[in-house]
Amino acid sequence: MTTHPLRILALIALLLAIATPASAKLPSDSTIAKFEEARSLLERDPERAWELAKALPDLGPADDVRLDLLAETALRTQRTKDALGFLRRFEKATDDDGEKYRVRLERAELYAMLGELDEAESLLDGLRKDRRDVGGRGADRRYLYSRLERLAHDIARARSDEDSKASAQARKLAKDLLINYPTEHATRRAGLVIAPDDLSDADRFRRANNLMNSWGYHDAREEFERLRDHKRYSKAARWNLGIIGLRKLRDRSEEAAELFRELLKEDYRAEDAHWYLARALMKLEKYDEALKIFDQIEKRFPRGKYINTVYYYRGWLPYDRRENDEAIKGLKAYVDKYGRRSSKSSYIYGFLAWAYMREKRWKDAIEAWDDMMPFGNTVVAGKALYWKAYALNELKQPDEAKKSLDELRDRYAITYYGMLGEQLRAVIDGKDPRASKVWWPEGGGTIDDTPRFDVTKRRFRKLSRTQRQQWERVQTLALIGERHLAREALGSVEKALLAEIPAEDREHWVHALGAFVGDYNAMYREATGNNLRAMPNTPPPGELRSAMAYPRAYREIVEEVAEEFEISPHFVWSIMRQESRYKPGAVSFTDAVGALQMIPKTARLVARDLGITYDVRTFFRPEVGFRFSGYYMRKLSDAFDGLLVPTAAAYNSGPVVARWFRRNPDASFAWLIEEFEYNEGRAYCRKVSEHMLRYLYLYESDPVRRGELLDKMFPLSRDIDLPDEIGY
Repeated sequence: MTTHPLRILALIALLLAIATPASAKLPSDSTIAKFEEARSLLERDPERAWELAKALPDLGPADDVRLDLLAETALRTQRTKDALGFLRRFEKATDDDGEKYRVRLERAELYAMLGELDEAESLLDGLRKDRRDVGGRGADRRYLYSRLERLAHDIARARSDEDSKASAQARKLAKDLLINYPTEHATRRAGLVIAPDDLSDADRFRRANNLMNSWGYHDAREEFERLRDHKRYSKAARWNLGIIGLRKLRDRSEEAAELFRELLKEDYRAEDAHWYLARALMKLEKYDEALKIFDQIEKRFPRGKYINTVYYYRGWLPYDRRENDEAIKGLKAYVDKYGRRSSKSSYIYGFLAWAYMREKRWKDAIEAWDDMMPFGNTVVAGKALYWKAYALNELKQPDEAKKSLDELRDRYAITYYGMLGEQLRAVIDGKDPRASKVWWPEGGGTIDDTPRFDVTKRRFRKLSRTQRQQWERVQTLALIGERHLAREALGSVEKALLAEIPAEDREHWVHALGAFVGDYNAMYREATGNNLRAMPNTPPPGELRSAMAYPRAYREIVEEVAEEFEISPHFVWSIMRQESRYKPGAVSFTDAVGALQMIPKTARLVARDLGITYDVRTFFRPEVGFRFSGYYMRKLSDAFDGLLVPTAAAYNSGPVVARWFRRNPDASFAWLIEEFEYNEGRAYCRKVSEHMLRYLYLYESDPVRRGELLDKMFPLSRDIDLPDEIGY
């Protein structure tokens, strides 16, 4: 029996249809525009946002985001029943356990607000059982847990008139909020049945420690002040008061010194107390007293955790006071003991060479600079090559100086010291030494950072059904502007996507995916191996890898902020690269948050000045946090008359940078930067300068604009009118 040819063709077509994955049903341009407009109108015109949200079609695997928008617009327009319905649908639509938990909590809060306490309590019981399943960032978990406890408190309080057990339960829950969640909005909101004054001393002590751990340093100080004479808690309270004054708020070094001195007499945490007493004395510039404390540390804790740093400061303290002969002795003692083995060794070698430079001992300095070369890298070896050339020129050896400058150009052309080297070369040759007029490598301003692939066009044939749905979700979220959610969603499917990409295209695909969802840290890691010292010389403008190492991250947001505050977007990207390697969720050991790393204390001050709200839960989003940083950069830039290197130093170290100007009134610009007291701030501003030079080389095609920025980075004069008070 023969089979009809048409049937064979139909069977083949069916098999091909089964084997070929269907194209993702992505939102239309009209849907994208409506969603983005609705989001933008939530606060300004919630009624219009509600109408737009209602008109949105189902968003497939990302429909939970549409339902969330509908719920939020319903709440803002006081359609509480509608909001409850959308939240219930959202809970069914999302696969994220954390989001399910959040939505159930919001429903319970709405029921309580409507007076439907039985419904609220029913949800509350389940929420308590499932609270351990909540993942995510610690700040988000604390926020949800505090809301949960506050809801339980409010229900118990509402029932307390008719139920004495409910009254006792409300007091217990209020106590838990005050102790364990002291900085959360749920606790600070009016209506708790007890206040901090109703807590026992033991509870106040626990509350104070939790305030410390959640950045509530001012309130923590008040609590510890209450307990400083307490029989049981006095020592710990005074310890924390010292830490707050010295390290957290950094506003009471004198008091901190006295507190640590008291605690030493009581032998409380003796090794650490010695150390922090010495640090407080250094902050007060009582260096002789600090050195005596270092002697005590060496005698009592010769193998302790601070001994290396004690040797370090024995050289650095006289160095900082410009007692160069004494500094040279201390610095040589460190070299004799630790050589190049210590993490601080490169600093010590640099201080030793600089002490010779201050004394105009040019030959000794040249020898010291040569000793620094094995450390390598653009900041250490680059510094050695530049200042060696400077010393040689002071010795009237211009040809030898230019040999050092030639090596500097060959190894580290587009760097902080590379640019200083070009200016010095111009001086030696009798040419114009302005940064805008010296040598600049050819070929810049031509890089193409356009993604080589449209990630929405490719069909991935080996993905499972679940993975295909997740990839469709990623695409939808990115297209409608929810890129922070797209980044999170991509994590579970990215490996499978890249597994289908040919090896020769992998780099291009990492770039394309990163650009699509806003994961610029992934680009950076791929291009540099997550090493900030990668690409020590000029990044090739013809290679996509250069754009991945120096991406124009969150370009639309950065350029909008840069325009608002009249700062260079290249400067913003350079700060971002140094601060976080473009990671929006970064949190530092100093509590700085976001891709541009701002501490909560500064963020609150900026929020006050801008008349906006600071929310630690949303600050990490570029569209929120970047505006804070842009304002602060502009404020610092104004203080330093637009000079970008000290502006960068101040962004890292604070307005104290102005003191370095005042302490070195006769120093040239390059010399002044070397006299910056803080190692981190000094290194930071030089690296930011290097990043900005590379951004200018890769992206700035206008030589006039590039020249203006170069002259603000490397001015011939550092003479500016500093304000008496910068603030912050």
